[in-house]
Amino acid sequence: MTIFNETEPTDYERQNLMMIEKGKNAVCSARPQRCFIWISLVGAILFLYGCGGSQTDTGNTAKYPVGISEDIEQQLKYDARVDTFEPDGQTLVVNVNETWLHSPQGMRERALGQWYSLWQPSHGNTSKIVVKHEGEEIESWTADKGYQPIIKQKEGASEG
Repeated sequence: MTIFNETEPTDYERQNLMMIEKGKNAVCSARPQRCFIWISLVGAILFLYGCGGSQTDTGNTAKYPVGISEDIEQQLKYDARVDTFEPDGQTLVVNVNETWLHSPQGMRERALGQWYSLWQPSHGNTSKIVVKHEGEEIESWTADKGYQPIIKQKEGASEG
């Protein structure tokens, strides 16, 4: 047999009912500062995790297979932008395809510098690397001038 009391709830019961109502959304409704702190903490953890430094060194130079990085002929054969190359005394003539022309200038300059650093020790300081596309010289690298792109003047343009 159950006894049902229809009297007012006691203070203790009212406090429990209020805590139950507040407990439904305890993180953000109890104190607005607590909500802000939780959101900030989670955001900071995600930011630090996503932007944290990596312990591995990715390196900025091209990664060639073992044995190719020190051999100019193997490096030129490995490069997909190079069609053919011809050593001509102290000059190395490299014929390139369209992909070379669409590469950024910095990448072309870096490749020429790498090739020259491998070509120059065995051919002296007067050595030169010339890059050609469809028979026209487009770039060169020498010891005294370094990287030199060939700038074509537009037809009909006058000097001065």
